[in-house]
Amino acid sequence: MKKLLFLISFMLVTVSRAAAQHPDSLLLRQLFTYAKNYTEGIEGFQSNVYIKHLYQTHQRNFTLWCVPSMYAIARGQRAFVSEQYSRLTFKEDGKLDNRRQVYYTTIPHNRRTMPTLLEFITPRIYDETIYGDHILSPFNHYNRVFYRYTTDSIDGKLDSISFRPRYVNNTQLVKGKAIVERSTGRVIEAEMNGEFDMMHFQTKTVQGSWGSRTLLPKFCRTNVYFKFLGNHISSVFEGSYDCPVTLPDSVNVRGNRQLIDSVRPYDLSPEEAAIYHYRDSLRASRAPADTVDTDTMMQQPVKRKHNYLRDIAWEKLGESLIRSLKASNEDGYVRLSPIINPQYFSYSRRKGFSYRFKLGARYNLSNDVSLGMNTRFGYNFKQRKFYFNLPLRLDYSYRDRDAYAEVAWGSGNRIYNNTVIEELKRHDHNPLDDKVYQEQKLDQFDDWNMRIVNYLPLNNRLAIEGGIVFHQRKAVNKSGMRELAMPTEYRSLAPMLSVKTRPWRKGPLLTFDYERGLSGKNYLDYERWEIDASLKHRMHRLQTLNLRVGTGFYTRRDKNFFMDYSNFRDENLPEGWDDDWSGNFQLLGAHVYNMSKYYLRGNISFESPLMAVSFVPFAGRYVERERIYLSTLSVAHTRLYSELGYGFTCRYFSMGFFANFLNTQFQESGAKFTFELFRRW
Repeated sequence: MKKLLFLISFMLVTVSRAAAQHPDSLLLRQLFTYAKNYTEGIEGFQSNVYIKHLYQTHQRNFTLWCVPSMYAIARGQRAFVSEQYSRLTFKEDGKLDNRRQVYYTTIPHNRRTMPTLLEFITPRIYDETIYGDHILSPFNHYNRVFYRYTTDSIDGKLDSISFRPRYVNNTQLVKGKAIVERSTGRVIEAEMNGEFDMMHFQTKTVQGSWGSRTLLPKFCRTNVYFKFLGNHISSVFEGSYDCPVTLPDSVNVRGNRQLIDSVRPYDLSPEEAAIYHYRDSLRASRAPADTVDTDTMMQQPVKRKHNYLRDIAWEKLGESLIRSLKASNEDGYVRLSPIINPQYFSYSRRKGFSYRFKLGARYNLSNDVSLGMNTRFGYNFKQRKFYFNLPLRLDYSYRDRDAYAEVAWGSGNRIYNNTVIEELKRHDHNPLDDKVYQEQKLDQFDDWNMRIVNYLPLNNRLAIEGGIVFHQRKAVNKSGMRELAMPTEYRSLAPMLSVKTRPWRKGPLLTFDYERGLSGKNYLDYERWEIDASLKHRMHRLQTLNLRVGTGFYTRRDKNFFMDYSNFRDENLPEGWDDDWSGNFQLLGAHVYNMSKYYLRGNISFESPLMAVSFVPFAGRYVERERIYLSTLSVAHTRLYSELGYGFTCRYFSMGFFANFLNTQFQESGAKFTFELFRRW
């Protein structure tokens, strides 16, 4: 009998342990469907939020000066406190509007540091991504394939759920545990550990207790650790939601100690209070003797002579080299990108190294009218060529929709004219080989252009853009053209019309372009048509499908003519990963864009986390996104051209590998590289 009881007890213990190792499918189903079954969403939801940051510098060296936004704490004090009181509003598109109303910090000059931490303040645990567009949530049913779950009962009403990555540790995944209400699947509180964009974080969130507030935190505390080239900085920040004090919408105050004291919902910690005390005593030591409060003089730092030359040279000039400069008020802003920024460098086998930066400005003329520009500059080291695009835009409202008029001047692309070589052969008594003409750059021209256009959205699905386009194309080798009695400059002036339509809400964007050159002395006479369709389909689990197909052709052209298309051109000032890598050809020769009186193109790319390189040991954990590319092109006088590629992006850089083919015959391979270091900072 004793043996039988022992055997039964052993079997019960074994079964209970096995059950504890397998997730409760009913509980997980409740968890994944909670937001849909028990809430009405958070669109239009508002909350007063108090946010507090504590920064501590444990180790630092000169390389910290090169990190964007870290300039302010690269020297001097090693501990700082920042406080902020904001109004959060969740819009219909799910985006978060964070209106800062009060801000106070012990960082010199009221600066902000590590702005990327703001994304970690409001975890959206029921969405597919917890923070913005990254970190796949283990509480969303679309992501369950990436996680392994273990459940354990706490009592009759509450259960504990532990989660960790199923296949591989990756920067887009987290591990941790949560306490869940058994009857509904509501998350009461959760702890998550992860690593993203140079930071390791540990988050604990206590969710709201009723209605739509259960989708958002009631209180959130996050510990962040940043390590880079010997620098070690930690930050603790807390967010408290549904604070009782509601400030007027017009309030936007920086540096007011009394105001932040009045809205703070709970006391500072002793460590934070000590930082404030040190700041007060430091200010007292710099004040005139007759204004010093003797009660604050205890353990005050020694007064040091102020070096104004150092402040001007280092804090102003030095800071402008590594940080974005922005001056703004209620009427507008001026913003200059950092002069020294690794992410503005790029490399490809065909173009070599390139560098670019931006200058933007906006001035509000009225509530519905504003004047602005978003200027882009760039330099190609291989071509030794400076590029720019200077658009001046007047934004206004038309039938309650955003319309604009724009004047843009630029020199962004070097254009090739194959018909020039044909003319040279006819005029030259001893015609040379095509390659000789090309080596002398006799077929290359710098394109100076100006566009004057007006964009009008007629309704939610149809918009019209019309205007005038002017081109002045100057020969690169002017002396060589003069020796052969050939023109060194070609001009064109053309009215243009573009119709953009999206027949259904989630369908492709269709564009129809028409351009007709005005004939005249030294002006090119031509007529061009283009049709383009593009679709960016966002799927679940951060997956995106990019599709683009288009064609263009000339129905009229001059003898000495430049085949210059709007939607099929060699861009020297691309915007980045999305704009440049998914819709262009990476290995296509620059002259091919201008050699044919027609083209037919197709581009497709698929983007996803955790696809291939993510599973490589150690290195794969840092890969954020991966892409597969397939592009095809048909032009006159050549076989079908195709490109096949693979690329990935991580916290340090983006890398792509490509191979091209004529029909099915392999031609060559190449790579493209851009920096991503501190892109979000």
